[in-house]
Amino acid sequence: MPTPPEGPRPGEPSRALRLRAADGWERFMSRDQEQAGREDALHVVGPDGYEQHPLLNTLVRDVASRGVGRLTAVTHELQESGRPVRLAHIRPASGIEWTTAADNIRPAPTQRNATS
Repeated sequence: MPTPPEGPRPGEPSRALRLRAADGWERFMSRDQEQAGREDALHVVGPDGYEQHPLLNTLVRDVASRGVGRLTAVTHELQESGRPVRLAHIRPASGIEWTTAADNIRPAPTQRNATS
């Protein structure tokens, strides 16, 4: 009976390639965690769980939806992967609040009075 050839079956990556890919994945994940740690240091969260954002209680525009409303809070939530996400809570004049990524908010341009 012939012995099967050493190495992967057709269509499968070699053991060396799988090991190299796993090593690259570990380096990628550790780099991602280091970057998340640096971002967390920039956005300090108080003991109440809220970030003291400079635009709190001002009119902001959500770049993604183009909606305008008052920034009521910026919170940090953990995704299933363990990565923190900064959420901005915006309340428009209608009172129905929505959330967006905190990086998506900009100060809303003030409207000038047409008579001035």
